Amino acid sequence: MSTAFSMIADSAALRTLVDRLQEEAVLAFDTEFTWERTYYARLGLVQIAAADGRCFLIDPLAVGYLAPLGELLANARIVKILHDAPQDLMILRRATGVAARNVFDTRLAAGFAGLASTLSLGNLLAETLDVHLAKAHTRADWLARPLAPAELDYAADDVRYLPEVAERLRARARTAGVEAWLDEERAALDDPELTADRPVAEAYLRIRAAANLAPRPMAALRELAAWREQAARAADLPRRWLLEDGELVAIASALPQTPDGLKLKPPAVARWGADLLAAVRRAQEMPTADLPPPIFQPPRAAAFRKELDHALAEIQARAAARGVDPALVCSRNDLARLLQALPEARPADHALLRGWRAELAGDLLARPRQGVLRST
Repeated sequence: MSTAFSMIADSAALRTLVDRLQEEAVLAFDTEFTWERTYYARLGLVQIAAADGRCFLIDPLAVGYLAPLGELLANARIVKILHDAPQDLMILRRATGVAARNVFDTRLAAGFAGLASTLSLGNLLAETLDVHLAKAHTRADWLARPLAPAELDYAADDVRYLPEVAERLRARARTAGVEAWLDEERAALDDPELTADRPVAEAYLRIRAAANLAPRPMAALRELAAWREQAARAADLPRRWLLEDGELVAIASALPQTPDGLKLKPPAVARWGADLLAAVRRAQEMPTADLPPPIFQPPRAAAFRKELDHALAEIQARAAARGVDPALVCSRNDLARLLQALPEARPADHALLRGWRAELAGDLLARPRQGVLRST
């Protein structure tokens, strides 16, 4: 069955739409994009739905200038409903220049409504509305034109149900007594830092093997990863198209001083060898005080693992009793970091000691470490 929607394909129509929607209380948003051959996502479609079921599909390729759409995103009076919001918010910010305010993420909200916070939109719709969406167009080329009618219907379906889903999830959270927790958590989605480009100096933290490096090689990896991040952004190419993570780690570990020591294919050495060696040189010349700190890894001692398992189990039980997905409370690594810091841990450094998380588990985690083991 075809989904009714209005197509917005020129700047005048977008201006009219933005003006019409400024008085809405809630608007659902979604984006369709491709992201295989570029650093930044290529926006192919923006979908908007109002609470009364009206759907609007904006064609960025035809409209071009999307800045007016930012007026809706910035309007703090309008609740912006998205599923798995951060990625879409990042793409919309890049397209409009505006960070969204008053965001309601239905995937996040599911975690406060007795459901998993990792549900796909399709599974969430099936769970809450008994609506089952077709998956035939999940890999459509959203930059192709013209888009097929079935693809446009699919895109409209991604937003048309979100206002009702959000209402039901909020009602469930209210019944469970955790609506305030939900609102506290979703307020973090308004932080502009969430959708800003991360500092290039932090790019090495994305590389798993970084934690296993000694301080000087880790400094080299930090320099190398920052270079790659800047180069990938400038060329708008995927990081891996420049160098793979493993290649950066190998260079950082070896700390080479000559092109041959890079152990790369000749074209890569010819193109980037000087930059790579310069990054290694900066790390080698770096004062010890400026080397990156060790990346936290939980202690392997059996006693600590037992303590960690026990505390995590209690937190998970408390969360489940309140209908909250335990995954939203903390990760195992978050908890390990906190347990190791107790009793000197500060709320500013540990989310588990702040806000709703502290309300849920603060009495447990504020005890001396040996008390955690005796908490039950």
